[in-house]
Amino acid sequence: MFLAGIDGGGTHTRVELRDERNQFLQRLEFGPFNLNAIGEEAFRALLRQIFAAMGVMEECAKLCFGAAGVSNPKVGQILAEELERAGFSGKWALLGDQEIALRGAMDGPGAVVIAGTGSICFGKNAAGDTARSGGWGHLIDDGGSGYALGRDVLAGAVRAFDGRTQGDTLLRAVYERLGGSAPSDIVSFVYSPRTDKAAIARFSRLALDLAAQGDRQALAILERGAEDLAALAAAVQEKLGIQDCPIALLGGLLADDNPYRRLVARRLSALGTPIAPAHDALWGAAQAAWEL
Repeated sequence: MFLAGIDGGGTHTRVELRDERNQFLQRLEFGPFNLNAIGEEAFRALLRQIFAAMGVMEECAKLCFGAAGVSNPKVGQILAEELERAGFSGKWALLGDQEIALRGAMDGPGAVVIAGTGSICFGKNAAGDTARSGGWGHLIDDGGSGYALGRDVLAGAVRAFDGRTQGDTLLRAVYERLGGSAPSDIVSFVYSPRTDKAAIARFSRLALDLAAQGDRQALAILERGAEDLAALAAAVQEKLGIQDCPIALLGGLLADDNPYRRLVARRLSALGTPIAPAHDALWGAAQAAWEL
């Protein structure tokens, strides 16, 4: 018998297999897990590929899927159908990606602040109650995310061109990244149907690089982002009635040491102790399976 945790991401899906004593066996990697992006046919094909690689599904006792977009009832429906088709008869759960991230980050009460292309905070108190804040999408939310920072970089560039802000370092950096020389190049990029939220989010790197050089405009962008992430954590703590808890920093913007991570950690230190996650989200998914 064995158990499995699955971390389904927008670009790839990772699987961790463990034996009946919760001892590590191996990790596997597959394509994107996003139903909306790849379509139902490709999603079902992905699941069949994963289950075939895992082994004899009749011998899988427990299974936990963790992914974004699990509020879509179609995801759970397809999973149930494909598990039955594969011969699985054990226990299984479908969790949000923030839930497996928290389980991987720490064993006890606390919170995770995640800042990648999007942003969210998720926490748990000693009673096991959970709460989230943020994660409502880039059009109306995702403060402090890569998308928000990238958008602010592009907005700062056109403001600098207008003379609404001092200095043109940010503007010149945006021109160089785009290979352009006029505000119309920025507008064409932003409003092109080929420009998605990930493309905007990539401009967050300019804010990090320029802030490291002391650019005031870039630093102001990062400071606003850090304030937004701290607001997410404060809201979760309020909902759960917890204070001074560990707060794990996750996501592409916070994974490594950089000016933004340092600003976020400094701002969060008023709420608790910023920490690096003990384990990754995939480990968290496997442990959630074990604990079913």
